[in-house]
Amino acid sequence: MPKTFDTLAALLDHGYDAVIDVRSPAEFAEDHLPGAINLPVLSDTERAKVGTIYKQVSAFDARKVGAALVSRNAADHIAGPLSGFDGGWRPLVYCWRGGQRSGSFTS
Repeated sequence: MPKTFDTLAALLDHGYDAVIDVRSPAEFAEDHLPGAINLPVLSDTERAKVGTIYKQVSAFDARKVGAALVSRNAADHIAGPLSGFDGGWRPLVYCWRGGQRSGSFTS
């Protein structure tokens, strides 16, 4: 369920176990929330590919390609770095812009 925070302090005081930034590595390197870890749902190359399809072909085709890539990458994160966490673990997942990437990762 989406939540809104007015300040960084309010976000960090909310009691999440981790803060996960699902943006591309380049976006994460440019800026991220303090203490966040980067588990990108799209690599820099994949993000550029989806963006190009969006501009040159259609939003629908870009979403199809993006959904397949996000699903594969999220599965890799779940089987890899997130595999040791149980159902009580409470991460905050964000992507900063429109919410499609973080929403896809959490569903």
